[in-house]
Amino acid sequence: MPYHFEFDPAHRILLLVYEGDVQGREVEAANLEMAGHVARLKPAGGLADLTAIQTFNVTADQMRRVALQPSPYPADTPRFIIVPTDHLFGMARMYEIIADRPPEKLTVVRSWKAALDGLGVKEAKFKRID
Repeated sequence: MPYHFEFDPAHRILLLVYEGDVQGREVEAANLEMAGHVARLKPAGGLADLTAIQTFNVTADQMRRVALQPSPYPADTPRFIIVPTDHLFGMARMYEIIADRPPEKLTVVRSWKAALDGLGVKEAKFKRID
């Protein structure tokens, strides 16, 4: 599986980490799995880390389908997608625009610092969850 979830219990931040070779069906599966973690953990914020992706074989249509699904998070939960590369940044921005979440609640950023600053957290300590 090219993704896993982590959680920072002190700040209640749910983290989705993608790594390696990512396919469209895996993005769809991660989104569904995320809903279960959100329901159980009730995070105050969410992060998706795309920094360790090597190949991203996800079509625009697949991204659109995922973006149009109901958000796994409550509307007022701030979320950040961390994407350093131009290609993935463009795909993440497409997701952000199509998803049409409440303003400033889903933001694509280039760095971990920007994401943590957006959540008002200086340092997070994540533990992998199943």
